[in-house]
Amino acid sequence: SPPARVTAPPPASFRAALAKRETLDFAIDHLARHAPVPAEVVPLPAGAPLGAITVDTGRCTLCMACVGACPSNALRDNAERPVLAFIERNCVQCGLCETTCPEDAIALVPRLLTGEGARRTVTLNETQPFHCIRCAKPFGTAQMVQSMLVRLAGHPAFAGANADRLKMCADCRVVDMIEKDTGATRGATLQ
Repeated sequence: SPPARVTAPPPASFRAALAKRETLDFAIDHLARHAPVPAEVVPLPAGAPLGAITVDTGRCTLCMACVGACPSNALRDNAERPVLAFIERNCVQCGLCETTCPEDAIALVPRLLTGEGARRTVTLNETQPFHCIRCAKPFGTAQMVQSMLVRLAGHPAFAGANADRLKMCADCRVVDMIEKDTGATRGATLQ
């Protein structure tokens, strides 16, 4: 039997935007709306400029290095709590997040996601903040602090009782160092 005829979609009702990505979004939406077989997710080959990322939450410490590296504002953090969020429509699959991640917790997923799902902010990882053992101010995450403790276990600045400094916020860490240095100096001058 002959292949089914595919009819061309009706002309688009949008005009080209100044931003190329915005024009591409309009075109994708138009084609998805008029597709003969609707598809919410279309896999794309590696190197495609559209897609998502996956985050290995067991490895991710929510250090947010990926957020700082993302040139397209696809990755976002939250000032109130440790959350890594993602907007797929903004992702250009450049790979900077993947190569910047110190934990190798990010992988690119080239694909085309159609509809509102591509515009929606999704949470990729979140946890509770770690609280400073001195002032109780939230900073970092428990996983991040644990990772620092393991990595810096052999460093002389964090040996013995000084390891607790890694469990302190930046302000309390400085106060602790000054108090201990002043106490050591005072003890040396009294002898």
